[in-house]
Amino acid sequence: MYSVAHPPTLQRMLASLSLCAALLVLCYFAVDPAIAFWVDRENFRRFAVFEYFTQGVNLIVGLTALYYLFFACTYARNRAARRPWLGVANSVAIAIFLKDALKFVFGRYWPATWINQNPSLLHDHAYGFHPFHAGIAYQSFPSGHTTVAVAAMTAIWVNFPRWRWLAVLAALLVVTGLLAEDYHFVGDCIAGAWLGATVALYVTANSRVRRTQLHL
Repeated sequence: MYSVAHPPTLQRMLASLSLCAALLVLCYFAVDPAIAFWVDRENFRRFAVFEYFTQGVNLIVGLTALYYLFFACTYARNRAARRPWLGVANSVAIAIFLKDALKFVFGRYWPATWINQNPSLLHDHAYGFHPFHAGIAYQSFPSGHTTVAVAAMTAIWVNFPRWRWLAVLAALLVVTGLLAEDYHFVGDCIAGAWLGATVALYVTANSRVRRTQLHL
């Protein structure tokens, strides 16, 4: 729906947001509880590999921080060659900021209890959104891990076409791990994917337009 050559238009962004919202409504009423209870019954957590899948996001965040340091130290040398990676780093950084803000705005309970006895669907039958509630108990939506992973992988998709298969695989593995561990609802991941992709497409498209203008 989006073009990688230019920033997404407002019309296209609203169209994709409407589709995302429709999927989220469907997930909230029909998909999210069913998947969460099914994953719990099947006990996918016994497979350590799913936890490893989710750890890829920590690597992305760490590499982003290191890249900013590297870019600052080598700013004056061969900047053009490093601009695509700067787009990836900026996509991750902006996505992190936005997902943290949206978690507070929506205030959704988690699928499972896993830190500080947070209320959850599986443990307390606590399910729903509590807008503008702060605290770890209300930070399930959108999925931050999905947001960061998709932002990084979308930027890589745009800037490095040869690596697209790897970008898709990496994002899918993160989402699979999150769902298999009951860390997030399906709807959380859909919202995170939309947010991450939209941020990355804006960042990378604007960066490309700016580089084109500089060479005119």
